[in-house]
Amino acid sequence: MSRPLRALFALMLLGAFALSQSPRACADDLSALEAAAFRAAADRVADSVVQVQCVGGRRRVGGVALGDGPGTGLVVSPDGLILTSRFHFARRPNAILVTLPSGTRLPARLLGSDASRGLVLLKVDLPEGTPPLKVPAVADAETARPGAWALAIGRTFESTAVNVSVGVVSATDRMWGKAIQTDAKISPSNYGGPLVDIHGNVWGLLVPLSPNREGEVAGAAWYDSGIGFAIPYEAIRKVLPRLARGENLQGGFLGVSLVQEQNWFGIAPEIQVVHPDSPAEAAGLEVKDQILAVDRQPVATIAELMYRLKPHLAGDEVELLIRRDGEQLGKTVVLTAERKIPWRKTPGGPQARPVPGMPKRDRFDHL
Repeated sequence: MSRPLRALFALMLLGAFALSQSPRACADDLSALEAAAFRAAADRVADSVVQVQCVGGRRRVGGVALGDGPGTGLVVSPDGLILTSRFHFARRPNAILVTLPSGTRLPARLLGSDASRGLVLLKVDLPEGTPPLKVPAVADAETARPGAWALAIGRTFESTAVNVSVGVVSATDRMWGKAIQTDAKISPSNYGGPLVDIHGNVWGLLVPLSPNREGEVAGAAWYDSGIGFAIPYEAIRKVLPRLARGENLQGGFLGVSLVQEQNWFGIAPEIQVVHPDSPAEAAGLEVKDQILAVDRQPVATIAELMYRLKPHLAGDEVELLIRRDGEQLGKTVVLTAERKIPWRKTPGGPQARPVPGMPKRDRFDHL
């Protein structure tokens, strides 16, 4: 074989070897790039993530044991406003301590809460000479699409470093339109921390949620299950001024019951009971009224009605379009907190007042 032919053959062998190795090399490169991107995203938001320690209080609430470990919080203003999960305060702590990314530990006071979304707003007073706290960059809500990388960030295992759980956005508009869902492992260690995108921008705040309850520990049983939730920052931004003023926000309650029967998704929202002393009664809603729209958005089923009503808070004004005896009527309703309706039995409270027309079996959805 001539020298030119030997050289050509050698080049062909080298080329074949390179092609056989490229998929593995590419996979290794991709893994390294992903790991670097995760680290960079966590580093970008780390200076806005704090450790929250609740001291003293109850050990168990609603059958759920409350550990002594710290939780996480997210800085939302340079002067010391910190948002965290309501879950940490189910124990009714005697004191609240916040450890900043710098390692400085400060006492905090609770300003306000949002029971509907499981949020609590804290305030720390920064010592003179302390640099302003760093507020994180916020992601465009539209980028939270199913399949996108999602990182759950906490600061609990060590106050000097953040802990990271990696997953994807698995759904949006969950929990009746209130939350982003992720399969990243969420536990009490990162409740109150941010859910961020691959660039370290904040999509929302991690909290436990339940579709049917708004208690202090509702949804906590799902931790580390691959089903976790974050309240979108855009929704948080709307209520922050109210929380900063010291308000304790509750979910909005209309005061009607609708037949459930088989499911929420195939039954028209026709009112079966109007509860006394409720916003529905004050607005003149009647049994057999069918709700057609909420805030000019059509609702054809009970599920669609719940998606429109559940994100509202007590005190919100809602426009309803109803059908009564073949005619369409507009009604304006100011929602209230469920606990203010006398017929609703609250834990430790008085016995609920009987409601005319309510059957003994509980096959109704209350809104």
